Amino acid sequence: MIAGKLGRRLGATALLALLPSGVALAQCPDGTPPPCRAAGPAPAVRRPPPPLDERTWIVVPFENVARVADIDWLKNASVNLLYLDMSKWRDIRVIDDERVADLIREVPEARGGEQISLQSGIAVAKRAGAGKLVMGDLLKVGTRTQVVGKVFDVRTGQRLRTVRQEASNPDSIIGAFGQLARGVLNVAPPAGTSLGTIGTTSVGAYQAYLAGVGFLNRWLLDSAHTQFARAITLDSSFALAHYKLALVYGWESPATPEGHRHADQALRLGTTLPPREKSLVTGYAAFTDNRWGDACRIFEGMIQNDSTDVEAWYNLGECSYHDLAVLPVPGDTSRYVFRSSWNTMLAAFRRALELDPTYHLAFQHIQDALLAVSRQGCRILPNQSQCASPGGNIQSVIRRGGDSLITVPFNITTVQGAQEQARDQSEARLGRVRRQNLLEARRAAENWLAAAPDESRPRAAYARILLRLGQVKEADSVIRLAGPNRTSTGINAVMDRFEIALKRGNGAEAERIADSLRSATDSVRTTRNVGIILAGIVGKLGGLPSLTNAIQGPDMVKRYFALQLRSFIGLQADSLLDAEKRLSDAVVGTQGIARATIVTSSTIVFVDPRTREGRWPALDSASSDPRVVLMSVLAVADSGRARQALARFDSMAVTQQDEPDNGMAMVGALGHLLVADTAGALARLRHFRDVTWFQSPALDQVVAGFAFEGMLWPRTFLLLGDLAAARGQKEEAARAYRQFLGMWEHGDPEVQPQVQRAKEALARLGG
Repeated sequence: MIAGKLGRRLGATALLALLPSGVALAQCPDGTPPPCRAAGPAPAVRRPPPPLDERTWIVVPFENVARVADIDWLKNASVNLLYLDMSKWRDIRVIDDERVADLIREVPEARGGEQISLQSGIAVAKRAGAGKLVMGDLLKVGTRTQVVGKVFDVRTGQRLRTVRQEASNPDSIIGAFGQLARGVLNVAPPAGTSLGTIGTTSVGAYQAYLAGVGFLNRWLLDSAHTQFARAITLDSSFALAHYKLALVYGWESPATPEGHRHADQALRLGTTLPPREKSLVTGYAAFTDNRWGDACRIFEGMIQNDSTDVEAWYNLGECSYHDLAVLPVPGDTSRYVFRSSWNTMLAAFRRALELDPTYHLAFQHIQDALLAVSRQGCRILPNQSQCASPGGNIQSVIRRGGDSLITVPFNITTVQGAQEQARDQSEARLGRVRRQNLLEARRAAENWLAAAPDESRPRAAYARILLRLGQVKEADSVIRLAGPNRTSTGINAVMDRFEIALKRGNGAEAERIADSLRSATDSVRTTRNVGIILAGIVGKLGGLPSLTNAIQGPDMVKRYFALQLRSFIGLQADSLLDAEKRLSDAVVGTQGIARATIVTSSTIVFVDPRTREGRWPALDSASSDPRVVLMSVLAVADSGRARQALARFDSMAVTQQDEPDNGMAMVGALGHLLVADTAGALARLRHFRDVTWFQSPALDQVVAGFAFEGMLWPRTFLLLGDLAAARGQKEEAARAYRQFLGMWEHGDPEVQPQVQRAKEALARLGG
């Protein structure tokens, strides 16, 4: 789901969105580079086992007595097959096979590949609170396979009965387990229930399904997709395979209709599934239909029935994370509250991992939430049950209250909403929320690495956190162990590789990554804009017009933002100030000065004020954006007030040691240059180069419109080089020019005049 969500965030709806903008870990205690081996997972909470329940049953893997290779798959499949059939009796509870697998992992014999003893089987049953235990044997002679089930009373350890069934050929094995279930329970099945019908009669389809489940839980999506698709090819009516393939599509390509189609197929075909599986299928169909509230209610009900259901906990986390709906606060329809809680989401994913540390799907959204700076929402309109797609208007700043996240949504297109958002941003900065969340995310990533030390996703996640903490060298070391670039499920890792290359001065590698990503995503709607923006950062501007062409609005709006985009990255934008004035005047006339300032904030704060010659648009001097406040003072051309405002701005900017730059360095430098203070401008740019740049994500949106952090980097280093050269700081200037050239040297012809100017300046410095 990552790629799809990122693409939507960088789409045309970004036009008016106002998105808000470490500890040194050079080596581990043992002298090795991170991730540290000593930093294993936090100790699991050991909960006391529940009391034994005579109506709760557990099945442990059957033993392949003769160790015949072609039935070895039945060892673990026996648990799933018996569970699915026994679950059709409504007056008992059967522990699901995934929970059994988690419990079995702690059995010494199972870890060594040996047969599970009766003593270990009883211990597992007691941990699950099961009063009845089923163990068994598999014996193949010729084409016939004998299945033997042994039923034990857990409290006494006594065997209650032994049941045998025989499958005459491989195609009859699934049916044999259905008959075995009836004998194990020693009671007739519920009226109208068919045994041996787990949703498929094809052994091949069932084997592919089991393999896919193993891959999916370890987040090997390509392999899982292949296996579930194969299961459906062998049996198109296999409801559980459709359900699991829908889950895969949810992560791989959520914007395509395929996931929704398979979820609907699972719902249509799953009418004979056991109650638990039917609930999973029904809940996920609601999830794919964006009926997140309905989905959460279903999964909450499952957890009430079984608090150890890993998949129910995981799905509750999913629907809680993705639920965008905001509801009016009772008694005050101008204020909102999220229908779902991200604290519920975090608790659900953590509970799933507590129950099963190998359920790797549950790690990702813990990371996503803790690395986010805002949460988007949308209103449910009257007489509608679903939430519309987010447009960026309803947002909340992520703050903290102790161990909990606080997300209060506002309509940021209103003056009040924008002010409250700015207030919450300030509170989050003062409370060092970003740092706290990053450190918490790092601990979660270390747990993930400990659970899957050889897999690429946890390494990529860990590298991203190190990068956000400003530990670029360490992030580079870790991400190189994560495997090759991938542009589908691993687009975040590709973006991080690009950012690391730039920050380590390897412009050629950054350019190669940007070109590759642009080529790979150019025809993919959900990720296309990411490739366009990264290419723009390295001077490849061909795709940028498509961003502004997608704007839905009058020509006046399109023209302003087309020129704004050029100006923001540091190119000449003729008639920009005229376009700015026309748009500002139009918005002032309909929505007021505060709103006009928000809409045109990119040019207000990032156009060099020395070029304005007094041509300022209407400015909101009461804005809570410190960059706008500074420019509002500079606009009145009072040098005394300007220097006081710059001193306040500098003081605030320097205190943001843990925060991304958010364009503050460029704004401060332009302000100092307006009052002819080259030293002050250099101080701001040096602080960016040495501190804030390293923890500034390239795709952070710094103001409304198409204004992303990385787009400022070339012009920032070019200005640093010019100012350092003017003050005789030759080495510093040369280093800055090289950094600039590393980004734009091989850019389009349009950027080459600036490239040539930097090369000539570098030559004069002897570089």
